Amino acid sequence: MARPLRIECENALYHVLSRGIEGRTIFLDSRDNEHFLELLAAMAERFHVELWGYVLMGNHYHLVLRTRQPNLSRAAQWLGVSYASWFNARRERKGHLFQGRFKSFLIEDEHYLRSLLLYVHRNPLRAGLARRLADYRWSSYPCLAYGRGCASWLLRDSALALFGGEPAEFRRAVQEYSEEKEKLFENLWHGLFLGSRAGLVRLFGEDARPDRHREKPQARAALRTTRATSLEAFARELAAALGLSAGELEELRRPKRHVRRPLRDVLIYLLWRHGDFRLSQIGEFFRVGYTAIANARQRGVQYVKRDRGIRAKLRSAGLVSR
Repeated sequence: MARPLRIECENALYHVLSRGIEGRTIFLDSRDNEHFLELLAAMAERFHVELWGYVLMGNHYHLVLRTRQPNLSRAAQWLGVSYASWFNARRERKGHLFQGRFKSFLIEDEHYLRSLLLYVHRNPLRAGLARRLADYRWSSYPCLAYGRGCASWLLRDSALALFGGEPAEFRRAVQEYSEEKEKLFENLWHGLFLGSRAGLVRLFGEDARPDRHREKPQARAALRTTRATSLEAFARELAAALGLSAGELEELRRPKRHVRRPLRDVLIYLLWRHGDFRLSQIGEFFRVGYTAIANARQRGVQYVKRDRGIRAKLRSAGLVSR
């Protein structure tokens, strides 16, 4: 079976959904939900994704997001694989966790985005998971509606701007939202695009059939975008920005046991954060296995957070904002 067409664009708004295989529960306890939110934070940073809303629903999740780069597939696949691997390891489980690939559709504009945010946040009520949305912990509703439990990566102000910047207006709109009246998904075309027919025509042409356009350059670009920058070239750019010579970078690539090398670990973290390279690829570059490179990445995160000297060097190189 052919893979579904993905429309991937810069600065594009999406609804992303993924369900547990055979409808099984994928969030069994609070720690599962918490870890998924931790991964959302990492996804936002690594893939430059803006999260506008989320709801975790026991056997599936909903995300409303904007991609700054045309990399939705990379971001959502990383999220799913990372969570499934952690979930399986925690429970000594094997096999698929999610039902196939994630589903997504492009949102035309803020009119449809506003309605979608209302629809998504009402899900716990429809499913009987909560009697009051304010009491449901695993959603962005408490943050948007009351300013409670807000994650730093959630674009609360941007979402509330659709409701006049007022939490009270957002609460009122959620309470008054009627699926029967809105009929939001009558405007979902081919499972790919939520918006007007005019918007669909602008995207795919007059026949408005995305499946007829797989050979067009625009459709191929929407399916997959890659950067010409190789891992080695980018590693050398990062090293130069940090004031390291080619010889010093080569020395950092040589495996050494029980030797503390903070800049090596920071380089590994920065390469991973870039989003285009898998840990296995970075491990090959640094001549170590997957476990060693994963541990180095974790150390690199801590150095960036806690080592003032390293943060100053990264700020000077323009690699962190503060």
